[in-house]
Amino acid sequence: MASRSFRVFGTRKDLESVFYEFQELNLVKYYKCGRNENKIDDITKTIYFGISLNGSHIGNQYLVIKDDKSICFDKYKHISQYLNETSVSINLGGLYDENTIVPTTVSTIWYDNKISKEIFNDLRKIMKRYASTTINGYMILKNAYSKKEQLRFVTIGAQSPREYDLIV
Repeated sequence: MASRSFRVFGTRKDLESVFYEFQELNLVKYYKCGRNENKIDDITKTIYFGISLNGSHIGNQYLVIKDDKSICFDKYKHISQYLNETSVSINLGGLYDENTIVPTTVSTIWYDNKISKEIFNDLRKIMKRYASTTINGYMILKNAYSKKEQLRFVTIGAQSPREYDLIV
């Protein structure tokens, strides 16, 4: 089982641009991780897209799978990446408050699976095109970068000390 991940700072506007293009090029569906059975066709239409509710880079996680694949649930009807070998996980970040931004993390534990690898690489390619720069492995998308003087780029969480923040 090979895993891969990357993190990207982006505002709602940035993330909308990325996911509009990704969804145009890929027939995918999304599922909110946890106890959930509802398929989402357009992640940009979710209620808290581009907003971090808790100031952390975890907690707003979705599974992405190809449209022709079925989702597997555990015995408690929970969705997790472990049971879905053709998936990519997205922990959506975004603005926490007017001056704090949290990264979006894209990852897969199934990188050795052809379909997971394809989804992961397609999303990373698009993100790279929308990035202004990469600092310490974090891609910074254009709109977030243009606001670099006003934003605090938190790498762990809004409650963590500022010395852990990404200096942009």
